[in-house]
Amino acid sequence: SSHHTTPHHTTPQVMPRITLDLLRRRAEHNEGVLSTLEEITLHQQDLEAIEVVGDVCRNLQILYLQNNLLKKIENLHHLKNLWYLNLAINSIEVIEGLEGCESLKKLDLTLNFIADITCVKGLRRNIKLECLYLTGNPCTETEGYRAYVIQQLPHLISLDGVDIKRSEVIRANQDAEPVKDLWDTEAKKVKTEKEEYETKKAAGTLDPPKYNEKGERLYGNTPDERDACYKDMQEKIDKSKNPPKDPNSISAVWEENERLSKPRRLTPEEEIEKYGRVLQKNEAKLPYKIWEDKENVFLEVQPGKFISTASIKIDIQPEYARVEVKEKVLQVLLPSEVSPSTSKVKRGTAKGELLLTMPIVGVFKGVTDLRYPKKATATKTEEEKEAKPAAPIKPLARDTLLGFEKNPHSSVVEGKNGTLREAKTSGKIEEL
Repeated sequence: SSHHTTPHHTTPQVMPRITLDLLRRRAEHNEGVLSTLEEITLHQQDLEAIEVVGDVCRNLQILYLQNNLLKKIENLHHLKNLWYLNLAINSIEVIEGLEGCESLKKLDLTLNFIADITCVKGLRRNIKLECLYLTGNPCTETEGYRAYVIQQLPHLISLDGVDIKRSEVIRANQDAEPVKDLWDTEAKKVKTEKEEYETKKAAGTLDPPKYNEKGERLYGNTPDERDACYKDMQEKIDKSKNPPKDPNSISAVWEENERLSKPRRLTPEEEIEKYGRVLQKNEAKLPYKIWEDKENVFLEVQPGKFISTASIKIDIQPEYARVEVKEKVLQVLLPSEVSPSTSKVKRGTAKGELLLTMPIVGVFKGVTDLRYPKKATATKTEEEKEAKPAAPIKPLARDTLLGFEKNPHSSVVEGKNGTLREAKTSGKIEEL
């Protein structure tokens, strides 16, 4: 008899994110209340993006985000009262996104990957900024670094933990032109090196990893290398905590059978091949409305205010629209054929609602045209009387009719060409 071995399947690593639940747990000292929270610690959480905290904790004064995997300073513009921000030991390459933090006094960017110091100009608007830490960044190794920062940010009192002397300010202003020329040249060099790196990365021609005599991998000093180091270490920790099961054990065989028996979600193309049409579905039970006027079909979906736009995927086809939120699908059949290439998607900033505007190019066959309802006639013509009775019309499938309701948020405008419904949206609208 042949020996059968069940392959071991690893679960893809899911990176932690800032969620309301995490924020409430970290706000226990404020009884979990976020609206009045003044200080929060989110260090060593393996976070890759700054999200949610700037929207729901608007009274924050102190924010600790050190020792994470953050690559960008973002979504902090609502924090008007923030005076201390710690972003040390991350993967940040550019100082940006802090213009709205008008109370900022102390900023710690120790041990990041800031190579082009000219981005420090983005802190000129933070006129209350007194203390800046950039120790351990590549930019600090270039001659003229300290003079450039002092000259660009005259309101600074301390740089890298060392008080700025009046003599330094005078010298920095005297040498401003040559130092500026030096850093403009350095900025071009950094940009060129970055572009070359990204080109090699996209082409898959980066240098292969290096290893020491013991076979241990050696990591370089870049954000990608830091991520690779973290993921390798995390994988080792996970393996030590959850060693792989014997593939022939009863539990391993049972898990493999469960995995294989779990139904796979069909693609729209596979649904058409199997059922003759695309199925309507709403796996996440998202609230939505669909309506149309003489020019467009509109689909309004409410994925939730705090759902990141990056986690939303939208696919518009002539006969259906598909919105995927965190891998759960809303798939809606459209009452009229639309043009995907000229369709537009906008998202409201107040409630986070999505509005899909899809220009009409035709009408579905076999589906009632909802825009032009026919009036019933009282008497039949002679031709109609003599005509053979038509075959009874089959009722539309329930999933075809779902959502074909009047939109309660629309206003009705009477015009010469009939009735036109216009969608009302609350808040500012951003085009994606």
